Amino acid sequence: MKNKIASTVTVLILTTLILSSCLYFVKAEDNVSNGENTVSNEVTNQTSNTVNTLSLNEQKEQVAEELAKAEEQLTYVQDELSEAVVQLQKMDDKINEYQASLDEVSRKYEELQQKVAESEAQLEVAKQKYESKLNLLKKRMVAIYKNGETKYLDVLMNSKSIIDFVSKYYAVQKMAEIDAQTIAELKAQKLDLEKINNELEEDKAQMKLAKVEAEKQTVVLTNTRTVYENQKNSLSESEKQLNAQIETYKKQQEELENLIRYTISGSTYELKYSGGVMIWPTLESSYITSPYGSRLHPIQGVIKNHDGIDIGGKLGDPVYAAADGIVIYSQYNTGGYGNMVMIDHGLNTNGVKIVTLYAHGNKLLKSVGETVKQGDIIMEMGSTGNSTGPHVHFEVRENGTHVDPKNYLSASE
Repeated sequence: MKNKIASTVTVLILTTLILSSCLYFVKAEDNVSNGENTVSNEVTNQTSNTVNTLSLNEQKEQVAEELAKAEEQLTYVQDELSEAVVQLQKMDDKINEYQASLDEVSRKYEELQQKVAESEAQLEVAKQKYESKLNLLKKRMVAIYKNGETKYLDVLMNSKSIIDFVSKYYAVQKMAEIDAQTIAELKAQKLDLEKINNELEEDKAQMKLAKVEAEKQTVVLTNTRTVYENQKNSLSESEKQLNAQIETYKKQQEELENLIRYTISGSTYELKYSGGVMIWPTLESSYITSPYGSRLHPIQGVIKNHDGIDIGGKLGDPVYAAADGIVIYSQYNTGGYGNMVMIDHGLNTNGVKIVTLYAHGNKLLKSVGETVKQGDIIMEMGSTGNSTGPHVHFEVRENGTHVDPKNYLSASE
């Protein structure tokens, strides 16, 4: 009974949210005239004069406040709906964090293993070269000891001619240079051996620490999974259904993120991002309905990081390319984004690849491989995929990682 009541309240809140938003949009549009930025608060049947006027920005702020209040109410209802599911999902998030940490430690351990193996091989080669040169120098020293030190007077007295003397003198001088060079090389090689050996010992110590950390993370992960499964089995049937829906949603999000990163990494266009301010990706009269950062998902009721911004509007409103580039994705996405377009804008001055993403379109107007200019219409605004109403979901990615789009958009937007 509690679940039915909570579900009914949730539907009522969402309905109120949509109707209140539509009412404000209608009022704002009906009262804007001749390019003026003020709207009438009351309109009489006898006159078109305005009284108690509110600016469009002020009216937008009122709508935003209503949205925030409704979202707070929705959050409360969702929490009351099933605290057990909320706690279970928190534990699931922890499991994912532990798994990611374990994967990172394991990756580091494997890298250290490979580095140690390469260092050991390098050390062996260096030792062989050092021993070879050292043996040659020892033989040379033994020969000098047995035959005595060669003096230039001895060379002169034993020479048969001036040419013979010059030749022998050059040979003695060359041998002395080779001996000096050999000694210098041996000193350098000895230092290299010590450096490689020290790095090898340090890597081995790091490898031991990584192995211990991996074992520790494995134990924590195993125990947490055991607790998770026990709590999962204790859920009611309705809670299990809700939990299954949330897990499906998370899987979709993971697959979507992998698709986005794969598409970006697969783009090989040699482009240069010119920098500067990106344009607002739709009509200037629109505004942000859901900002970048953590939020309660309006459909699944899951607290997650919002990878971009949602900009509200009407069905069919134009969606513009925020900057020049080449379309690298343009099709329907089953992971929740519906009709989606991605544009590669190239590398910035720091060598970072900049890509923008536009989702939930009603109709796609550009194909993969097409070159677009800033301001070109790439799709129509819609509500495809996981969406509660017409809007465009807009993202900016740096080397595949999402960042706050407002850092790229005009400060006046």
